[in-house]
Amino acid sequence: MSGTLLELKDVVVLHRTDPTGPFGLWSAKPVRAVDGVSLSISRGETLGLMGGSGAGKTTLAEAATLRRPVDRGGVFIEGKDARQLDRKRARRRLQMVRQDARDSLEMAQTTRKQLQELMRLCDLPDGEARIAAAMERVGLPPGEFLDRTPQQMSGGQQQRLAIARALAVNPVLIALDEPVSGVDPQLQAEILRLLAEVQRKQGTAYLLISQDVRVISRLSHRVGIMHSGRLLELGPAEQVLTGPRHPFSQRFLGRTAEPLPPEEDAAGRVLQGCPWAPHCPAATERCRKERPAMREVAPGHLVACPEV
Repeated sequence: MSGTLLELKDVVVLHRTDPTGPFGLWSAKPVRAVDGVSLSISRGETLGLMGGSGAGKTTLAEAATLRRPVDRGGVFIEGKDARQLDRKRARRRLQMVRQDARDSLEMAQTTRKQLQELMRLCDLPDGEARIAAAMERVGLPPGEFLDRTPQQMSGGQQQRLAIARALAVNPVLIALDEPVSGVDPQLQAEILRLLAEVQRKQGTAYLLISQDVRVISRLSHRVGIMHSGRLLELGPAEQVLTGPRHPFSQRFLGRTAEPLPPEEDAAGRVLQGCPWAPHCPAATERCRKERPAMREVAPGHLVACPEV
């Protein structure tokens, strides 16, 4: 790994609609889906991102791959502000594979047509060769699958196709949102081996979202833990997974016996102080009133807790 590829600086992403309101009317008070997150990913690195459902992980990945605008802070690609880059070219280099492959694919359109359209939109030459190579790489022989539609494929084949779609444009980074959830263990292992091989040969970086420690530990060099839109811990994978330091990380990773309370609704999130303070037995008045800064507790290991 060498050189910073992607950097997020104090990124805030607001949700402006109230999903419980009639017709999705604009909310009077936007809520923070991502609340001041800073992190970086180097070439050839996998950053694993964990946290409860609703923690803001997918929204952060969408912001990182330029699929959602940020409301505050900045996204930098190889040191350049993403706002100053050609958006189409930048998005091509930053791909995203979603948890449900159907969100990335046209289910009723043949694989050939939708991948050809992707090549056209990305202004890539030798589209047919790229498509064939990407499909072979994920174990979908072009002669057998190019003229099928995704709805004629199994769930595992759809997931492979979504990964092939991302690989076909030779991205420098792929955000992988639960890429092996819902598939059988054998296929999980095959997909993870594929991703590791692509990274080794091409230097592709990954932002890997999963709640499965086995998946995170298989690919990740570093791990971040999110809660309520905040990044609470970030460090070397082995250190975070085997010796988490933040009280939320300890609870989330099962290092304490107490059950984990549900993620707070975004509208009710703590804006001042630590978002875990209402549930933390070690919380002080300072934790409740002051937003804790990330500080280094070991080389490369950052924790947003003044009591650690």
